[in-house]
Amino acid sequence: MNINNFENKIDKTIVSRGYNYYINGHVAEAFEQGNNVYAFYIEGSDDYEVLVELGDNGDIVYSECDCPYDFGPVCKHEVASYYKLNEMLNPVPSSGKKTKKNQKRITIEEVMSQLPKEELVNIILNIASNDPTLETSLILKYAKGDHEHELESCQELINAIIRKYKGREGFIKYRETSAFVNELGDVIDKIRDTADVLLALELSLLLLKKAIGAFQYADDSDGDIGYLVTETLELIQEIVTNQNEKSHRRTEIFEKLLVQLDQAVFDGWEDYKIELLQICFEFADEDNFRAELRLKMESMLVDRSSDRYTDYWNESLLKLLFQLIEQYGSQEDAEQFIYEHLQFSSFREKLITNYLQAENYHKVIEVAKEGEIQDQQYRGLLSKWKKYRYTAYKSLSLKKEQSQLAKELLLAGDFDYYHDLKEIAQEEHQGDFYTKLKEELKTEKGWNHRDIFLKMIEFENDLEEMLEFVRKNPSYIENYSKKLSQQYKEEVIEIYQKYITSIARNSSNRREYQGVCRKIKEYKKIAGKPKQVDLINELMSLNKKRPAFLDELGKL
Repeated sequence: MNINNFENKIDKTIVSRGYNYYINGHVAEAFEQGNNVYAFYIEGSDDYEVLVELGDNGDIVYSECDCPYDFGPVCKHEVASYYKLNEMLNPVPSSGKKTKKNQKRITIEEVMSQLPKEELVNIILNIASNDPTLETSLILKYAKGDHEHELESCQELINAIIRKYKGREGFIKYRETSAFVNELGDVIDKIRDTADVLLALELSLLLLKKAIGAFQYADDSDGDIGYLVTETLELIQEIVTNQNEKSHRRTEIFEKLLVQLDQAVFDGWEDYKIELLQICFEFADEDNFRAELRLKMESMLVDRSSDRYTDYWNESLLKLLFQLIEQYGSQEDAEQFIYEHLQFSSFREKLITNYLQAENYHKVIEVAKEGEIQDQQYRGLLSKWKKYRYTAYKSLSLKKEQSQLAKELLLAGDFDYYHDLKEIAQEEHQGDFYTKLKEELKTEKGWNHRDIFLKMIEFENDLEEMLEFVRKNPSYIENYSKKLSQQYKEEVIEIYQKYITSIARNSSNRREYQGVCRKIKEYKKIAGKPKQVDLINELMSLNKKRPAFLDELGKL
């Protein structure tokens, strides 16, 4: 899309709205921000900023507006900006006078660099006096106080930022969440500049708690707060990893991390607790720390219940405990731990994997079958244990058991096992295998038998069966028209045309009309331009009282 012909590439309605914005003076400000990058401020029901980057030949290589419009690639504010940019690049002389070319905007750096120090200080003081958050931020960033003063200043800054964005409503809206997180990011910069390891950790933990707490009063649809929490946890990991192993503060650091796990702010955010526990593993090389860490994790286990969420939490903790035992305990202890916790899928899978590595396939079958009985109400786990059992049957060349289980897995929705079934049938000279399985899938009413049936006839390129299916299910003509048209073109065109006519008859709004028109475009690829025109004319004749539909058909 080029700045000189963009109107031809954008929806006409959006072009019209954008032009109205431009011609009515809604482009309040326009300037070159950098090399071929232009910024525009658009006034309307809300104010928005548009950025446009041009290539050397005038192509629009990048364009973005911060408005919430998401129904197309370009909004009306961007269109208004394109018209303004075209005007800037191609000024039209008026009354015989040459139009001035828009100048590059003077930067704040250029202005401020010319001012004396005293005036700069006064400017900063004036601005800070009207912005308590900025004042607190500057003090935190540049003042050098003791441990308690730094911690107190940081807390004041975070609280000031929260108050600023929560406002009277007590809630941070979607459009302000990113700016809120960006300001809190200044605290991370402060932490990285802090030489005192313990202070850096306390500041990080303070920020972590405030960031997690923000989930309760902010719209985090874009994940900005989640990103801040993750970044803070990574910073804590960095602080802990880089501290001296022989540091006399190692105990203090470890204890501060453990204490955090009991904070109420983590309730409901167990994954963050797990990440903090993993950070604590940096201290597991010392016996006393490792013992304390193990006791802590064991105390956090919840009595087993039918609650899947509780099971997930317990399993996550037990996996960490197993990591400690596997790394610092004996092999016997690790094996015993696995056996004691086979009710959790990760430990059952670990045991099966061990047996597979040892080529003890009979044990694989035994443990997998137990898992199938235990987890029969969970389709995903049931399939997992069956697949492990299938691997064992295959390794033991138990063809009968392998064939029976492969069919179970196929009918459960895993088409990969069709290839193995077919291979076994060929080895056993079952010439009618495909025909029998096809008829079985057609007559039985399993929840996903149709899906398996369709995948199978596609794989076998069974065009006759494919056409028969489309006759009964015309909506599938879109999926199979290309394949079927090679042999049954006339019937495919007829089915496709009737299908589109039926969809058009039941359409009732512009979005649905647009969907019909998209199908007509695909129809053209099979039927050709003349038949597409015939279909469009027929639909126009049948829908004379639907002006919106006629408008969409007229665009084809």
